[in-house]
Amino acid sequence: MTRTAIVIGAGVIGVASAYALARRGWSVTLLDREAGPAMGTSQANGAQLSYCYTDALGSPATMAALPRIMGGKGGVSFGIGFAPDYLMWLARFARNCTAARFRRNTLDILELALQSRDAMDALCDQHQIEFSHRVAGKIHLLYSQAEIDRARMVRDLKRTKRVEQDILPREELRQLDPALGNLDPTAIAAISTPAEVVGDPLLFCRAMKGILSREYGVAMRFNAEVADLADKRAEAVVTLATGEELRGDVAVMATGTWSNRLLAPLGHKQAIQPMKGYSFEMPLVDGSPRISVTDGKRRIVFTHLGDRMRVAGIAELGNATTTIDPLRMEWMVDAAQDCMPEGGDYQRAGHFWTGIRPATPDTKPIIKRASNSIAINTGHGALGWTLAMGSGDRLAKLLDA
Repeated sequence: MTRTAIVIGAGVIGVASAYALARRGWSVTLLDREAGPAMGTSQANGAQLSYCYTDALGSPATMAALPRIMGGKGGVSFGIGFAPDYLMWLARFARNCTAARFRRNTLDILELALQSRDAMDALCDQHQIEFSHRVAGKIHLLYSQAEIDRARMVRDLKRTKRVEQDILPREELRQLDPALGNLDPTAIAAISTPAEVVGDPLLFCRAMKGILSREYGVAMRFNAEVADLADKRAEAVVTLATGEELRGDVAVMATGTWSNRLLAPLGHKQAIQPMKGYSFEMPLVDGSPRISVTDGKRRIVFTHLGDRMRVAGIAELGNATTTIDPLRMEWMVDAAQDCMPEGGDYQRAGHFWTGIRPATPDTKPIIKRASNSIAINTGHGALGWTLAMGSGDRLAKLLDA
């Protein structure tokens, strides 16, 4: 008999999960409370498919900086809160800041990212899909000898997985892209990863909506707010706000930070905290780089999407508000201009956006079967777009077992 799955959440994780299940023969229904796919956290993220840049957030360097970022207002800030869940999350995060756990977590995420890259390549080979997808290459700016030494350590760690990265001095960066001659003058080197990819997640999800419906028979329900989730052992029962009930062999939670709203009453609460991020877009100029740029000092990324430059960044742990803070957005525009003064037309910056990313203490996503009829695919933090296709594959294989 055909197995049935109800995937709750139509961002990149939900869409990838629906695709992975449908192509394995599952009958899938995809739900989302918004009017279309990718209208939440997936809508306007950094758009970098950073398959080789999977460093765990928890590290000795982060632990050393913790006093500065607690309650701070820079690119990374951890809010000061006393809720038990938040304090427990921070304690578990601190335990993941050792050198050994940083290495292990980074390699685990890298393995999933490389699986995700293979899955995306296979999808693009099978289906004609347009989402500004291209190999762009990427650099990650370095500002001190200590950063260079740490970058060498991480590069050598990733080489065990056949990842090719180089540490290049500043004077060689213009050979990658002439626009890199206009960087912040205090940057002295960069990690270069030639194989890194970009793609617009909103365009991806919109294109996949047609493919899923047309070629795999996936039923889609938008403007479908889920009011309740019941675990009946033999089946999952999803109750919509309208009172309508949907039943399936498995319900897949792919609703990011809001997953616990439905999971907690069932005893499946997960260790995730909201991490707020921002982005904006601006027209291209002659000095806009085609290569992707990450500035770790300011916690921002630049992504050339063919007809515009997207800048994304900021990680505010513990902030689940969905309104745009104009002061934070102003800070990010100024930070981007300091990093790359000719990166785009800053006077015409717009399309301001914010999204809430689900963060776990070890930076690794939660992909598991919580019960016979409840599965979870969440907790991807800032790497949701990067890890989406691999996460969908892992989930489908788990449910097929």
